Amino acid sequence: MEKDLNDSQHERPSIAVIILTYNQRQKALAVVESLLAIPEPPFQVLVWDNGSQDDTVAALQHAFPGITVHQHDQNLGVASGRNAAAALAAQLWQPTHFLFLDNDMRLETQFVSGLYAPFVGDTAVGQTQAKLRFMHDPQRLNDGGGNTINFTLGQFMPVGFNEIDHGQYDTVKPCICCGGAMMVRRDVFEQLGGFDTIFDPFGPEDADFSLRLQKAGYRALYAPQAVAYHEVSHTYGKGYSENYARHKSRHWFTFMRRHASPGQKLVFFLIGAPYLALHILIREGKKGNLGAIRGLARGSVDFFRTAILTKK
Repeated sequence: MEKDLNDSQHERPSIAVIILTYNQRQKALAVVESLLAIPEPPFQVLVWDNGSQDDTVAALQHAFPGITVHQHDQNLGVASGRNAAAALAAQLWQPTHFLFLDNDMRLETQFVSGLYAPFVGDTAVGQTQAKLRFMHDPQRLNDGGGNTINFTLGQFMPVGFNEIDHGQYDTVKPCICCGGAMMVRRDVFEQLGGFDTIFDPFGPEDADFSLRLQKAGYRALYAPQAVAYHEVSHTYGKGYSENYARHKSRHWFTFMRRHASPGQKLVFFLIGAPYLALHILIREGKKGNLGAIRGLARGSVDFFRTAILTKK
C-alpha cells in the first residue's frame, strides 16, 4: 500500500465530487441542486460533460456559478470520463477523496458525511458506498449493500434489490461497491490507475475497481447512513440493442476472466453460457431483435480474439 493519509487530512478532508453527464441537462441540474443543499462537510463540485449537445454546460454555469463545469468535445465513456474528471479535480484542488456520483440521484443531507465517516481513524478503508432507494418508490431499496455477483449466470444484482427498507441493511459492512454513489481515497484511486478503460463505454468498471481495491489490501465498506434516491433507467430485462449487447458480452468475459475462480468459470461455460444463450435467443427472437443476438455473438468473438492476440 502507499503511505496512509495523515491525521490532519482525516480531520479536515478535502472532497471533490465528480459528476459525469451526457445529454441529460435536467438531471444534471437536479443532482447539483440536491448536492449543494448539503451543509457539510465542505466539498468541491466538478461536472464533467461528456460531449453533450443539449446546452447542459451553459445551463449549469448559469444556475450554479460556484461549481466547475468542464465540457469535453466527445463522449469518452464512463471509465475514461471519470478518470479524466478525477485527473482534472486532482490538478485543481488536490483533494484527499473523490466522490463519484451519477447524475440521476437525489441526496439526503447526511450523504457526504455518511460516506466519509468510515474513513476516519481507519486507514485501511479505501472506498465507501451509499444506500440507494428508488426515486419513484422512496421506501424501496435499489441497493442496500453493493453488488452481488452470480458468475454462473453472468449477473450483477444489488443487495436488497426491490425490498422495502425496514432498516434491515443499516449496518456498516464490507461490500463490492457500485460506482454511482461512492467515495474513494484519492491516493488509492491513483495507485490503482483509476477505472479500467477496457470497460468503456460502460460497465462493469465499478465492480472491477472495487475488487481490485480489495485485492490490493484495502477495505470497501457499505455506509448506510449515506442515503440517495436513484432514478433507475437501465435496460436490464427489457431487451438489448446490438451495440449494448456487444459491449455487455465482451465486458462480462473480461470481468469473469479477471475475477472468477477456475471453478466458477467452468460452471459458467458448462451451464450458465448455454442457458443464457438459449434464454436470450428466445426472448429477443420473439421480439424480432436479431441485432441483440448478433451483438452478443460479436462481443464474445471480440473478447476471445483479443485474448488470443494479447495472451492476457
